[in-house]
Amino acid sequence: MTARWPLHPPPSEGEALTSWLSRLAEGYGLSVEELIRHNLAPPGLDLLDPHTSVLDLDPPSGVLPALAARTGVPVERLRHLTVAGQAPWLLDTLDREPVRGAAFDTYVHQDSVLLTAKERPRRQVPGWRAWLPTDPKRGPLRRACPTCQGTSASGTFGFTLISQLPLTLSCPQHGCHLEPAFGGLGAFVAWEKKGTRARAAPAAVVVMDARTHQALRTGTVALPRRSVHVGVWFRLLRTLIDELCAPVSALRTRSDRSVRRIWHTAGHPVRAGMVAPWRPYEALPWPRQQMLLQAAATTLDLIETGEITAHGTLASLLTPEPHRPVPDGTHQIVTTGRKPRTHSTRQ
Repeated sequence: MTARWPLHPPPSEGEALTSWLSRLAEGYGLSVEELIRHNLAPPGLDLLDPHTSVLDLDPPSGVLPALAARTGVPVERLRHLTVAGQAPWLLDTLDREPVRGAAFDTYVHQDSVLLTAKERPRRQVPGWRAWLPTDPKRGPLRRACPTCQGTSASGTFGFTLISQLPLTLSCPQHGCHLEPAFGGLGAFVAWEKKGTRARAAPAAVVVMDARTHQALRTGTVALPRRSVHVGVWFRLLRTLIDELCAPVSALRTRSDRSVRRIWHTAGHPVRAGMVAPWRPYEALPWPRQQMLLQAAATTLDLIETGEITAHGTLASLLTPEPHRPVPDGTHQIVTTGRKPRTHSTRQ
């Protein structure tokens, strides 16, 4: 029987697997590499690619069962510390797509939000996976909340899984921007910018990010019309981002006005300033992804407040159910222009 480690603090809510492993290793005075090599992985297995972060993506079989045996944390919970544990809701699958280019078309073009289907060119992106960088040499994002980092007890702070993906901009607990940081294999090292302090995120961004965190935590998201499944939310958000990348020359007049207003309100140039040939969101550099996320939050806010009208198949989810008065069954006076008479709504 595998011996249980004497020190094994549980993973935090939403924490990435590498972050938790880093905290475990620190407790024993080991590096993450040493902890894995001597306790979790079979000989000769290389898990520590700094570019792809395979541990946070989809650990090889055997690693999570070994970790569960040494910590007592169920494998299913450990699986949720990885991107693979979020399939098929965050993304459909990590497996190869059965039909070349089908994954993008199914995930992004099955529905619409702001625009009509005719205003969006159909595209094929072979080998695409939602929210994951298309360049395998691009490492994960390293972002953290300054307030969380500054107030956490020693040995308890780490990177969340979602903060390493281009999905959110703010901390769900403090409502401030996630700031870029240096780190490796889940361990926080330092802030990229000297003197980094907490900065309040725009209200629309906080609302959008709160829904994303709610989706991962509970499996549903409360929208103005009704609650929807986590899979609907992520596809709605990714579809909206794709619509904000659409060439304005292909838009109808009403859509063109709405899109330009969105970007003006968000404070960024149309299409995040992209004038080069189209590339999917996952292939864009992080500064442009930030602008698109901010524009998406702005769009959702403008739709929900009725300042712009959306025309997509999912648009109705973002507006409240219209008021439909129901007769109360009492007698009403009906005026015909001649002689008033009573009219009952009772059948």
